[in-house]
Amino acid sequence: MSKEAFVNRVRAFEHRLLDSMKDVFVPVHLSLGQEGVAADLHEYLKPDDWLFSTHRNHAHYFAKGGSEQKLWDEIMGLESGLNQGFAGSQGISDKSINCHASAIVGGLVGAAAGTAYALKMNKSKAIVVSIVGDAGTEAGVYWETANWAVLNNLPMAFIVENNGMSVDSPIGERQATPLIPRAAAFGLRISGTVQGALQMARSGRPSFHEAKVKLEGHHIYMASMMPSEVIA
Repeated sequence: MSKEAFVNRVRAFEHRLLDSMKDVFVPVHLSLGQEGVAADLHEYLKPDDWLFSTHRNHAHYFAKGGSEQKLWDEIMGLESGLNQGFAGSQGISDKSINCHASAIVGGLVGAAAGTAYALKMNKSKAIVVSIVGDAGTEAGVYWETANWAVLNNLPMAFIVENNGMSVDSPIGERQATPLIPRAAAFGLRISGTVQGALQMARSGRPSFHEAKVKLEGHHIYMASMMPSEVIA
């Protein structure tokens, strides 16, 4: 599937979901406007690689080969869903394709590093990709994990989808310095592309890639919310 076709697939799913929010009673974070990173991951990830995502995970799940129907059913709270309807949109997990997500901001970066360490110990050729939003880098565990990954030369790529907002707080009001200099200070190899970051990880050099993205509406949608309660 071409990148364009992949992006169109993601956008079609998200718009379909947006049109069906009256049937949804769980928080949902759409990836509209942030499909680019997932499109690159879809092209360059291998089946044995691991992907640890965020609460905004739909495009990432599809990048790893996830099922649209299972994700749809999961968000709708059906037993036929990916996690029998218990995970909703934010905390999906699919062991069959090594893809996991969490509603906790920055919550899986430590688990991602532990997985990368296990892969290294087992002499696996697979790598781990850890994705967070810009707010995820504000969790203390993020930089602790980066430090540990560098010290142990883990096959891991740290990718940040920087949309500049944490709910309604701009990054300039939350962070005093840019992300890339901080990542470099910890010894992470900086890559300007997703492909480059994955290549570095495959050579045993923990890498960092910051993707500047523009989300089409920073929303949490819930049918149980009144319109005035929807967060923009």
